[in-house]
Amino acid sequence: MSNANPNDSDSDNEQPPAAKRQRLNDTLNEISTTVDSSEGEVGGSLGGGVSDLRERLHNLLVCVVCRELPQPHDFYQCRHGHIICDDCRSAVLAVAIFNDTDACCPVCRSCITNHDQKPNLLVRQTLVELPISCPNCNDQFPDGKDLSSHLEFVCEGRVVCCKYHCLGCPWKGPHRDSVAHDSDCGFPQLQGKEILDILLNVENKELEAQKPVLQLHRVLSASHMEFFTLRMNWIHRSEGSHLRTLESESIRAFEENWVLRLRLKRVGEKITVSCQLLLLNTPRVSLMVDYLIQTPQSVCSTKQLHDIHPRIYRHIFDANSKSAKRQELPLAGRQALYRLFAMSRIQLRLWMFLHF
Repeated sequence: MSNANPNDSDSDNEQPPAAKRQRLNDTLNEISTTVDSSEGEVGGSLGGGVSDLRERLHNLLVCVVCRELPQPHDFYQCRHGHIICDDCRSAVLAVAIFNDTDACCPVCRSCITNHDQKPNLLVRQTLVELPISCPNCNDQFPDGKDLSSHLEFVCEGRVVCCKYHCLGCPWKGPHRDSVAHDSDCGFPQLQGKEILDILLNVENKELEAQKPVLQLHRVLSASHMEFFTLRMNWIHRSEGSHLRTLESESIRAFEENWVLRLRLKRVGEKITVSCQLLLLNTPRVSLMVDYLIQTPQSVCSTKQLHDIHPRIYRHIFDANSKSAKRQELPLAGRQALYRLFAMSRIQLRLWMFLHF
């Protein structure tokens, strides 16, 4: 492995939040204490002293893009040894796709692809040895299991509801503030009619939240159901166009031929992705079809499983309407967009439901 030179780090990179650097800082403080206790012996051997050691360790362990400490099993290195976390790697690869350029390491400018990046065992073992800090109170724990229990039951910074939330109080906040809020909460003093109106509003919101489940029940009662794992391929675009299109191979369902299209549109910094199901031939009868798009578990990472929100589209295909209306692909956020287009081969799971 090539050690990253601290002088090569980009001075414009933003420093990470204190809470996220806690594990690294505590380890460096332990080193500082050790060095201070034997200043004459250790200081001479290091040459640059404690500050130089801290800087070198910092540049070896943090991601060169976001300057945050990566998770032990969630990082890669470029061919020259510079560390990049998984989220930043996805962003670098995806932005290169959007800009139609090569993806490069931000430090050494070496080319980055999905195939030549490998984890670094030494860095992984070092990160495993570091304690894990609570993001709310900075208490430290030897492993993730202890941290999960702390976050759920003990941490004073964990988010809790008002104890009168059953009466409709919407307050949520850190546990340390809950006692003061509960003593000042005005909901126990409300009149019965006021509480009833609030609870009716809460019930309406819950019914609205149940609509996707009811919709799923409807599509599962369809007469026929098909699903496909589709490999999406880029279609050539005109020079200077802000639109790029991905199209699947032709599939056969309900005795008809279909394709799925994704359209990537970029206006300034805003990037949107829309989807569209198309019927390639003229159907003999009208077809009422519901369809749903997901990321297939067999080819995507664990993070990607929920990157596309479940949304069911319906269209009636006939001789005069062989293309469904173009709809926005319900991605979970910017990072979900990056992960999708950073895939070496973009693949999607398409569910189709036919109703008579």
